[in-house]
Amino acid sequence: MSGWLETEAKAKVNLRLRIFPPGPDGFHPIETIFCRIDLADRLRLRRRREPGVTLCVSGAQGVPEGLENLAARAAALFLERAGLSGGVEIELDKRVPPGSGLGGASSDAAAVLRLLSRSVESPPSLGELLHQAGELGADVPFFAVDQPLAFAWGRGDHLLAYPPVPIRPILLVLPESTVSTAEAYGLWDQAREGSTESMKPEPTLTQWPALSSWEGIGAEAVNDFEPVIFSQHPLLGSLRAKLAETGPLFSLLSGSGAALFAVYRGKSERDAAASRLADELEGVVRLVSARGPV
Repeated sequence: MSGWLETEAKAKVNLRLRIFPPGPDGFHPIETIFCRIDLADRLRLRRRREPGVTLCVSGAQGVPEGLENLAARAAALFLERAGLSGGVEIELDKRVPPGSGLGGASSDAAAVLRLLSRSVESPPSLGELLHQAGELGADVPFFAVDQPLAFAWGRGDHLLAYPPVPIRPILLVLPESTVSTAEAYGLWDQAREGSTESMKPEPTLTQWPALSSWEGIGAEAVNDFEPVIFSQHPLLGSLRAKLAETGPLFSLLSGSGAALFAVYRGKSERDAAASRLADELEGVVRLVSARGPV
């Protein structure tokens, strides 16, 4: 029905991540700064006359190829909402590690929505596209709007684009272990049991001038998952400490992990840190150089 369309599905890191108690719907409100980086999956798709969604994955093992894959679910959702006959064929070259907290699955899903929007004569409005993205997952709307840097709150579907900051070199530390998002929230809830502390969202938006530079962002960098994740996965806490010792602007766990990252002032500082950690952590983790926001 149409030719192949292709794009990159870039990963993200969370420069700040606050978590708050779940509301009546069971979802935890969040406050985060998404930063898109240049580590990316490659995705191509085409519409076809035969019904159904097929997905072929290369580059990584253990990635589901049925509707349990978020990219396939995104295609099925788009076809249903657009009332389209026929199906979609997807090829995914997976380069963002699954279960890393780098948003690879969410980015893949958003890429599918964007490409399918290009394939139809009357594409959905941005509002409708974001609604579909929000149904698929909390990180998907950020990737759907195609912004390199954004503040997000609520379930991640309320977004405000940030003014550009200079692109900085980033070092990713990728352990073999993974942490599921469900596990991370479960640990956070357990740690909160019996607490009477108020957990209302802080007025981050009023701090806008401070968050318009890397130094300002670094001063506000925090990930509420770190204490509970590191208590259950001490290796990650140890890796975070080693990253901090290399002199970055700041270092954090990304999302619910297990990936960690550090932002550096310049490429030479990043490369020196990578060399040092490669000697210390050979065979323990994989180190990947990246840049962001892009």
